Amino acid sequence: MEKINIFKRKNKRCPRCNFKMPVEMAKCPRCELNFQKFNLATNAEAKNAYSEGDGDRVLLRKGCPQDVSRIGLILITIFLGFMGAHYYYVGRVKMGVFYSVFFVVGLVNAFITLVNKITPTGDWYQLFYLLVLVWGVVIALWLVDIVMVCINKFKIPVSLPRV
Repeated sequence: MEKINIFKRKNKRCPRCNFKMPVEMAKCPRCELNFQKFNLATNAEAKNAYSEGDGDRVLLRKGCPQDVSRIGLILITIFLGFMGAHYYYVGRVKMGVFYSVFFVVGLVNAFITLVNKITPTGDWYQLFYLLVLVWGVVIALWLVDIVMVCINKFKIPVSLPRV
């Protein structure tokens, strides 16, 4: 009697056009993305594409491509991820700037509060708690990123060399 695996995926989605297709297909029928070539795509080439202003040829891939150290990404995310370092490491600069800006805002907020021993009152009270809330959201996103990197679901930009 044959065992049936209920967890086996029978379909996959194209990373470029999100078309759902059988796992066995080697090429997307809609956008003609070759999955063998996509698996060879590198993060370094994606960084080059971004710097050349050609972000259209960059795709996001779950899991680490061959030129990104998974252990290094995990360590950077755990120890420096609250500042956005893991996004800078993989070339997603806009998200890195988002994390960095809100980290600095949170630090300034904490510094002003602790050094001046200000008890938040009035308008400062509302601003203080708004900044604490924003910093809390960034910390929550950082914790989610740690989990995503550890389970190999973090999206990393990759691109094929320009021909």
